[in-house]
Amino acid sequence: MEEKIDFVITWVSNDNPEWRKQKEYYSAKAGRVVDNSISRYRDWNLLHFLFRGIEKFAPWVNKVYFLTNAHPPKWMNTKHPKLVVLNDKDVVPSQYMPTFSCFPIEFNFHRIEGLSDRFVYFCDDMFIIDNVLPTHFFRNGLPCDMGVMTPNSHTNPNIYDNACFMATALLNKYFNKKMVVRKNFFKWFSPTFPIRVLIVNLLSYRFDRFPGFALNHLPQIYLKKTYDEIWKYCGEELERTCSSKFRSYGDICPTFIRYWQLASGSFTPCNIYKYGEFFDLSDENIEKSVECIYHQNAKIVCLNDNEGITNFEKYKEKLLNAFENILPEKCGFEL
Repeated sequence: MEEKIDFVITWVSNDNPEWRKQKEYYSAKAGRVVDNSISRYRDWNLLHFLFRGIEKFAPWVNKVYFLTNAHPPKWMNTKHPKLVVLNDKDVVPSQYMPTFSCFPIEFNFHRIEGLSDRFVYFCDDMFIIDNVLPTHFFRNGLPCDMGVMTPNSHTNPNIYDNACFMATALLNKYFNKKMVVRKNFFKWFSPTFPIRVLIVNLLSYRFDRFPGFALNHLPQIYLKKTYDEIWKYCGEELERTCSSKFRSYGDICPTFIRYWQLASGSFTPCNIYKYGEFFDLSDENIEKSVECIYHQNAKIVCLNDNEGITNFEKYKEKLLNAFENILPEKCGFEL
């Protein structure tokens, strides 16, 4: 019998007055550079399409855990049998609260009571737009993934790039890259991978350390046991990151969880680019992202907000119309 797969979704509402008050207080108190950008908090009003997509295109999901800093949206049917609504403070240990960074939240998913040993994490900007199967996420009991060994940014990195660099440095303390690749050679050089990925990994093989990994900007596929391992071996470093109120230089990026799975061989190789599409939203690619949704050119899309967008309301309307075209009917997760 196939093991159950859960989904975890995080959502931040900027409409919570108490949360805004605390954010302003800690932002003023911070004595170092923090990531406090508006694009991290503004709402595109697309969240209900994520739930419509889950019901229509992934009806096999066991439970959907919805983590938020506030009350759930007014439209949400909190009595849906598959839905579990939690506040961040229900999951993140009290010594790290309040937090205005997603890092402490993501590093503590394993503390969700009842969470399946296999789960998929969706940011609120990720949407299922066509049929997906459990085998898109897990095969042979392991996450489907593709390790692409590319260097992290070293030239004027932003906070997130720096956090990825710190995650890579921490990984290299515990794993010898050449030994890892030799042990699981066909997981790093799978015939399912694009040629360019095989070339990149081949060129990186000569180095003793992992240079970093390409980000896939798609739902992250996790084993709960991985959390137990990283907290056992790297608890001190994770505690420092979880203590940061905002994303800050020196933090460990939660992609470290994925890095650990890759280095330990806890994944099944697959070409993730076949079903997922990432859009760093901008004036130049908004039409392409709208077309992708209209025509369901991918199974999953990530629509990453960007402060470079010049007409937020116009683009929001375009995306709303695109989603209404493929997911026009309310689902059981809506009142």
